[in-house]
Amino acid sequence: MKRILVNLMCLCLVFMAYAYEPEFSTAGFFRLPDTGRDVYSMNPAWRFHKGSAVGAEAKEFNDKAWQVVSLPNGIEYLPTEASGCINYQGEVWYRKHFTPADALKGKKLFLHFEAIMGKSRIYVNGKLLAEHFGGYLPVSVDVTNALNWGEDNVIAVWADNSDDPTYAPGKPQDVLDYTYFGGIYRDCWLIAHNPVFITDPNYENETAGGGLFVAFDNVSEQSADILLKAHIRNDNARNFAGNIAYSLVDRDGKEVASSDMKLSIRKGTAISRNGKMKVEQPHLWTPSSPYLYNLYIRIYDKNGNIVDGYRRRIGIRSIEFKGKDGFWLNGKPYGKPLIGANRHQDFAVVGNAVANSIHWRDAKKLKDLGLEVIRNAHCPQDPAFMDACDELGLFVIVNTPGWQFWNDEPIFAERVYNDIRNLVRRDRNHPCVWLWEPILNETWYPEDFAGHVKGLVDEEYPYPSCYSGCDTQAKGAQYFPVQFCHPMEVSKRDPKITYFTREWGDNVDNWSSHNSPSRTARNWGEQPMLIQATHYASPY
Repeated sequence: MKRILVNLMCLCLVFMAYAYEPEFSTAGFFRLPDTGRDVYSMNPAWRFHKGSAVGAEAKEFNDKAWQVVSLPNGIEYLPTEASGCINYQGEVWYRKHFTPADALKGKKLFLHFEAIMGKSRIYVNGKLLAEHFGGYLPVSVDVTNALNWGEDNVIAVWADNSDDPTYAPGKPQDVLDYTYFGGIYRDCWLIAHNPVFITDPNYENETAGGGLFVAFDNVSEQSADILLKAHIRNDNARNFAGNIAYSLVDRDGKEVASSDMKLSIRKGTAISRNGKMKVEQPHLWTPSSPYLYNLYIRIYDKNGNIVDGYRRRIGIRSIEFKGKDGFWLNGKPYGKPLIGANRHQDFAVVGNAVANSIHWRDAKKLKDLGLEVIRNAHCPQDPAFMDACDELGLFVIVNTPGWQFWNDEPIFAERVYNDIRNLVRRDRNHPCVWLWEPILNETWYPEDFAGHVKGLVDEEYPYPSCYSGCDTQAKGAQYFPVQFCHPMEVSKRDPKITYFTREWGDNVDNWSSHNSPSRTARNWGEQPMLIQATHYASPY
């Protein structure tokens, strides 16, 4: 009987493991029922064409012969080893037909693409609504006035992942050791809400603003201050009066803090409101105990009706880098080595068009290995991966897209600056963010560029727990409080700087040598792999 009970318990544990479903955000938030805000997946059923298609932006264009695909879509399926420039580079077109429900009339409607690789244009019913340069950050489009009711509507997206030196990464693919891939390779959402609404930070272009900003101060085991900033727009034809309410709820569903502020917004304008809540005896977020609260934000009109709202998961924590005293978490020295890995965002066969569940699985595998820091090499990665790192307890180094390439044309730097602002706006509320890396990886950029991008991060995150990192040997390293260096450089260390090794052991004498001390392929055999293992086991 005892054995039967033990077996039943084991089966229950297995069932629970398989029954667990990770929770993923949608366009930067979690839906909150009965707020007037809904979000719909636009992933299914797009018509797809590889190559040029003259006139494909027009609503009447005949796309019946095109292939039907669903997002995420990476243009094509590829061999598991796809670093040899065998992937398609060039123009592609996507077209989606849909008839909006009458229930959406009177709502503000936004399309939110999590990413489109390369340069892109978004049309609705033949009208160009947005043009974007860069393949790693959101493209948000207001489609409210572009839709037709009671009939077929067409979203057309043109994208091109060809080499282009005017925006990052910029480096031609034929001299890379991995692949850019292409397509609408992340999720697409349709967001519907009332004309008084919390804005999208990647749409509004507000320095240190737009949407919801959550930061922390005076963090300890006894209490913590939660700093709140919300950007609310009134697109009604009349002025709005009401209030904004926050509620912080723990894992057990108990409210542990709240805040309520009056709102008054003139028609056709937007305002930012700052607030603060104090939490007593908070559960602090750490990699070993990644405690997440639910923060509910609701907008009420003067009659007490909810007009907008959503939920964010937040983790209360403070981060400090104290030079020779190292890294401190929640007011205490971390006290143990931080071991991690660099992660690219691609997967076998599908390239970058990776499902949210695979991003979560990758994070879980990395966590199970005992790792605690993941460097997003070398670009902002899928929001689903950031959600997973919040939940599982992985620190993340968030990177600006770009590596081994600089263009002196001013447009290139301006687009890099835009990327930096938008990656901070997208990821600033994630407790997993450990460090921003706003420089271009392994790039010989001008010295003033380094100082400028450090300043951009500080502008966009003007609160505690904001740090940026840079290579010790790079131009402009003096601007950065955290620097990346090799352990052999111990004697050269500045006691005011915190040092971290970001790519330990990553070197080769050439890219095909079988006696390489790192990057050894399994098909090279046992001896090269033993050389690699010996190399990694000898840190000095």
